[in-house]
Amino acid sequence: FPREVLGHPEVGALLRAQELGPLLPPETQRDLESSCIAAVKAKVEVAVAQELQLSEDTWPEDVTSQDMEEGLATRVTGLLRAHVDRAPQVTPEFGREMAHSLLGVLVAFLHSFQRKVERFLEAPGEVPPPDGAPGRAIALANCCPPFRAFTERLAQFGHPESEEPRRQAHAALDRVTRVCGHVLTRRLFEDLKPYFGKLMKRKWLTSSDAFDSIVMLITGFAQTLRPLHPEPHQVLVSELHRRVLIEYVRPLLQGRLVCASAKARARVAARLGDEARQLRELFTRLVRPPRPPGPAGRRHVAALLDARGLRAQGPRREILGVLQDLGGSEAEPGPPRHRTFFSEL
Repeated sequence: FPREVLGHPEVGALLRAQELGPLLPPETQRDLESSCIAAVKAKVEVAVAQELQLSEDTWPEDVTSQDMEEGLATRVTGLLRAHVDRAPQVTPEFGREMAHSLLGVLVAFLHSFQRKVERFLEAPGEVPPPDGAPGRAIALANCCPPFRAFTERLAQFGHPESEEPRRQAHAALDRVTRVCGHVLTRRLFEDLKPYFGKLMKRKWLTSSDAFDSIVMLITGFAQTLRPLHPEPHQVLVSELHRRVLIEYVRPLLQGRLVCASAKARARVAARLGDEARQLRELFTRLVRPPRPPGPAGRRHVAALLDARGLRAQGPRREILGVLQDLGGSEAEPGPPRHRTFFSEL
């Protein structure tokens, strides 16, 4: 028909192609969109609540971090993503409203997730936490980065009222990360307590056994954190650093060691300076993120490009330029930690 009839010269001259206007009045269209968003919200709320309940039933078991992420985080974000991806195909405004509605669903889910995690990990019991508690805490903490990333994606649709639910979502995830970190470090500080009690005493000036034991325990503990994702790992190590410093300085503030001469003060100052340096180097190794390739790294990448036969200058400049951009970009400085630390002291 298009070729034989519409394509005929005599018929084609009579046709005037023009864009059709909307079939529905604007008010009717808005009502339909609102009804659709409300129906999707109600359906997704039930679905994510069921997923959380199914996941919670498995928490007492020895679940791995990968099982938790591929289970709870992937399924919940997948339920939301299906609607977020389709809605903008209707209109950008409809996509924005759908994203804002689902952001509210995600916030409610994260608050429920936070409460369940706190109840599960901090439930009082007559027996000490089982050996599987650190693994469960790591698995739950590793759920936070996918949820945080999806929160940002929903907020980036640009709805004018998205900032407050975004803040609430991040606050709930921060609390989950903190309670998981508390569970992970609880046993460590029980082991460290006897050695902190030996600091700032006469024997401490002549023997480094107590401090060496503290460093050894922290170093060994750091190995258990390797399954953590970078984001919760950095938060946990930063909090661990703060608490270790407070416990280290506490005996000094309690006045356990009285220096009766300038020589004694010099010895104490030298020991404090040396141990402060060791602690700083220890936690710098633990929190330092992977650094982008420097000049030697760029030469190494250039050699790899040569080996693969990529000699065209355009693609080479583009690849090496990305490395240069990464090397020149720095994270925004965080708040000054020393102020909080000394105000707490």
